[in-house]
Amino acid sequence: MLSAVALAAGAFSAMPIYRTGWVWVVAGIAWALAFGVVWAGRRLGWGVAAIAALVAAFVVAVVPLGVPSALGTGPLGVLGGLIDGLATVTLGWKQLLTLTLPVGTYQAVMVPWLLVAMCTTAMIAALALRGGRTAPFAAVPALLPVAFGVVFGSSAVSAPAQIGPVTVSAPRELLLWAVICVAGAVWVAWSSGIGRRRALRLGRSAQPAEGAGGVRRNAVVRAVSAVVTAAVALGVGAAVAPLANADRQVPRDRVDPELVVREQTSPLAGYRAAKRDAAFAAPMFSVQSDGAMPERLRMAVLDGYDGVDFFVEPGADGRFTRFPSGEAVPEPVDVSVEIAEGYDGIWLPIAPPLAAPPVFEGSRSGALGDAFYVNRSSWAAIAVPGGRGVRAGDAYTAEMSAADGADPSGDPVQDAPLIDLERTPQLAQWLAAQQLPTTVDGLLEAIQRLRDRGYLSHSLTDGDGERAWLEAAAEAHGVKFIPSTGGHSIARLEALFLQLNEQQRAAGDGADERALVAGIGDDEQFAAAAALIARAMGFDSRVVLGVRLGSADDAGVPGVPACTEVCTGEHLAAWIEVRGDDGAWAAVDTSPQVETPPITLERGEQLPEFPSVPEERDASQADPPSGTSGDSNEPSETQDRDAFAALWPILRAVGLSLLALALLALPLLFLPVAKRMRSTRRRRASTPEERALGAWDELVDGYADIGRVAAMPGSRRDIAEQLRVPSGEWLAATVDRAVYSHEGIDGDDAEQLWAAVDGEISARRAELGFWKRLRARYSLRSLMPHTRTRRVARLPRRANAGGR
Repeated sequence: MLSAVALAAGAFSAMPIYRTGWVWVVAGIAWALAFGVVWAGRRLGWGVAAIAALVAAFVVAVVPLGVPSALGTGPLGVLGGLIDGLATVTLGWKQLLTLTLPVGTYQAVMVPWLLVAMCTTAMIAALALRGGRTAPFAAVPALLPVAFGVVFGSSAVSAPAQIGPVTVSAPRELLLWAVICVAGAVWVAWSSGIGRRRALRLGRSAQPAEGAGGVRRNAVVRAVSAVVTAAVALGVGAAVAPLANADRQVPRDRVDPELVVREQTSPLAGYRAAKRDAAFAAPMFSVQSDGAMPERLRMAVLDGYDGVDFFVEPGADGRFTRFPSGEAVPEPVDVSVEIAEGYDGIWLPIAPPLAAPPVFEGSRSGALGDAFYVNRSSWAAIAVPGGRGVRAGDAYTAEMSAADGADPSGDPVQDAPLIDLERTPQLAQWLAAQQLPTTVDGLLEAIQRLRDRGYLSHSLTDGDGERAWLEAAAEAHGVKFIPSTGGHSIARLEALFLQLNEQQRAAGDGADERALVAGIGDDEQFAAAAALIARAMGFDSRVVLGVRLGSADDAGVPGVPACTEVCTGEHLAAWIEVRGDDGAWAAVDTSPQVETPPITLERGEQLPEFPSVPEERDASQADPPSGTSGDSNEPSETQDRDAFAALWPILRAVGLSLLALALLALPLLFLPVAKRMRSTRRRRASTPEERALGAWDELVDGYADIGRVAAMPGSRRDIAEQLRVPSGEWLAATVDRAVYSHEGIDGDDAEQLWAAVDGEISARRAELGFWKRLRARYSLRSLMPHTRTRRVARLPRRANAGGR
């Protein structure tokens, strides 16, 4: 029951990370698998073999549960999913931290949750089923699932809840920790009294044989239970304290807009969500004007870049302040915007500059007016009533400018690059190959080449939920699907420039522009790439998300059309704004082209000037005559590098998978090595007496591993009789002589004693079948505290040594 509660709370905690019902499927099946294996191992006495069974269950479940996208892709796809899943055991945690939330079931990101669920259930079940003094400690691993959601989740917490006059901060997170805290405390209290309740059911209050020792042990159990309960409570307090102190203010009163902005995930990272089927045709907002429409409506303006995401840079340029009055604008028009169901962010669509504060309408007009802020440097506007954004039904009218945007002008703000090109070697290589001057014209030409050599793709697959954009683009422009990954980190942009560099090298100098098309992506990647190009050439740049307005014939760009009255996810676009030393920002479109799909070229291959389709479609292929090839028989150094580059991802995946398997198998390797080291230490003790005692301990441990344990304490002769050791009487007498007699034994006697013990253990193992021998090898019995029986048997002898 405790494990089920822990996984249920963990699933709720992990939901913001994944935001898919698959979390519950994984939790339920992982619980059943792990609990079933541990229960069967306990019932059938598998010992450490249960760990091997858990590893096997994880390997079997990792593809269908952790990498569900690999199912239905054939045997090779399933094998690739298995390799990815096992590699994620070691690498998935970092990947989960670097991906933008929510991650869904993307690639193998579900594997960490599967591993946490199985490990938590296995640890709780193992401690609980064993019972006794270890059972209360099952409350400790019960904290892991909720902690997983906290550590790997977003920094944003649930909105405060108002309960009468009291504001409860982060109520969702507080409730989850409270549930697992109460469950852990109840378990500790209940499991600590199992022995007493069992004794009462048998009609007696305690084990009489235990005496004072039993009372002391019960006191220790109660003390440990209290410590565990306190630890759970302290854990909850440590986790909840930062949340509880995060915001104790009346939401409308003192909302810090900069804090709200910093807590948002990067809008550019969420760009592709608008291109999925659910949002592609969903209205985000409607726009009306009393005159000409502005050219664009800008939403988020992102000027900072940390190598992972574009974001709003904090500081003077990132300050959002109230907007009591505006300024005169060229070609002013009144533009009305009404938010629809498809949008709920904090960013308001506007065409800056604003002549006056917007006039809000609807049931929340007052709250929206009080929570409206503008960044006068970037001219981004936000509305954060109660620390949140707008919602369907919110509307406003503002006087905006319908004037056309300015063209880029001026010289670079500085001669040196504004970014570290050593971090982006592929970008630096591509830019050097263009041989363009660091002027405005050179910058615009570089961005145009980037667009012309790119090709639009909004998704990694063309399956369910990701086909609407492709169908629209195919109908309008004949676009063919080519997969592309999301994100705009340095690694993703370097991969884009690597595609361009390799294609340009393969096409050679003077190649047709069609032969240079290779970069696959959408506005997210190309806007980020263009912003870095501008910075590399000495210009300031920032990324803007918004929509283009106007009829479909004369506005927008191919693949990302403009909207007229209703703007949907299809119309969401990203572009950049650049600034030279004249201080004027100007918009530059960056979307990749959609007319020419990329082709694969061999090095030096040229496209035909007048491509045509050959008439003989079934022409056979033949090798050229010997001696006609201009290539050498020896592979070139470049070919060797290319071959190694092709093999490297496979070798890396195989190596990481083997490493993951080695880590999973580490417990299986540990026990035999630990037992061997223990035996060697006993056998090489410094004195014959210690070696004799070590031989006796080795005998008792060896019998314990095969399932023979003395039921009652006694002398060594008594224990030998209980264990049914054939030469037990001689062994017990020899060890007693070594310990108690004045003359003791010599080294030869110790060696003879060890030889007899080795023979006894080998003979007993030879009587067992293969599986029982394997279970004995991995048994934990000889490593557990059952040796208390042997210590009790030895201590009375030591007390009476003087009388022997």
